[in-house]
Amino acid sequence: MASFRKVKNGYQATIYAGLKEDGTQDRRYATRPTLKECKAAAKEIERELEDKNFSNIGNIGVIAFINDWIETNKTRLSPSTHATYKLYSRVHYAPYFKKMKLREVEEIHIRKFMAKQLGFLSPTTVRKHISVLNKILREALRDKNPVKYVDLPSKAKYTPYPMTDFEFLKVHNAVKGTRDEMIVLLAAWCGLRRGEIFALKPNDVDWKKKTIRVDENTAINDEYDYVDKGPKSDNGYRDIVVPSYLMDLLEAYRKSWDSIPERLFDLRPDYYSSYFKEYIIDKHKELPPVRFHDLRHYHASWLYAKGIPDKYAAERLGHDIQTLKATYQHIGADRRQELDDTVRNLYDGQKKGKKWKLKRTLESGS
Repeated sequence: MASFRKVKNGYQATIYAGLKEDGTQDRRYATRPTLKECKAAAKEIERELEDKNFSNIGNIGVIAFINDWIETNKTRLSPSTHATYKLYSRVHYAPYFKKMKLREVEEIHIRKFMAKQLGFLSPTTVRKHISVLNKILREALRDKNPVKYVDLPSKAKYTPYPMTDFEFLKVHNAVKGTRDEMIVLLAAWCGLRRGEIFALKPNDVDWKKKTIRVDENTAINDEYDYVDKGPKSDNGYRDIVVPSYLMDLLEAYRKSWDSIPERLFDLRPDYYSSYFKEYIIDKHKELPPVRFHDLRHYHASWLYAKGIPDKYAAERLGHDIQTLKATYQHIGADRRQELDDTVRNLYDGQKKGKKWKLKRTLESGS
């Protein structure tokens, strides 16, 4: 980045080229009669510096650079983010880029990588892989980073899976006695969002009143890092009453701490969603094909099936009533069958009644 100042014989640009070996700033200068000429000269110097930097770093292998970047930035990444990035490198980047050098990577390689990923992964997951790749490579390649010219695939449309009570019981049994039981029940019994669960602090739990205060949501930023923000809307600020069974689990969990942690669960939300699908749902063939967010939908449906007033349900889920009805209240399969039978019987009964009335009318001749 260059800075400019007026001097006696025109304008002078100072271009910062990083640090020298002795740790001092490396500066380059350009002086021209006019500001326009000075800016052009500064751009030319910056271009030369960038080309020199690229020629030096371009011979490094793509995977070697990615792995080095991940380890270099380990201290500023959360443990779950660091683990996620290492997983991406080992499972997805390495098999594709292999021994390719940074200077060899072009836009077409990124597009082919994305197309290959979309062959067996959801668009949402591929978006994550490309976003992280862009974040890492732009530090090495700057304006020559080919990822920045590639449009991310559209997000997959989310269609929730309406679990029955029996199906949820299977999911609950699969996680019983593990740390995952608390996380699953916070979504399925309390209706918390994924980001709200992983933003919870120990002081958000009122151990006497058996409630949880929701006032933060862990959300992803432009750097593909998770940061704590306020809830998605004012409706998101709320206190949730927690069933006694779940409170007992949380209490036992608290007693196991050697020291008070910063968060109840120090996990990256997207990492846990992948973990839930791959290591809980997919590993048990008897479980329904649900995603973690389906647990929140299950809670909304459960409240509806139990006749809980819409206003209370909306407050519990952190939504307004209109959004609740449009998005979260799904009639469960068992409840739908019951209503279908009721409607069918009503029409069948009405039809039989009309036939009986018509028969009596014909017989009486009136």
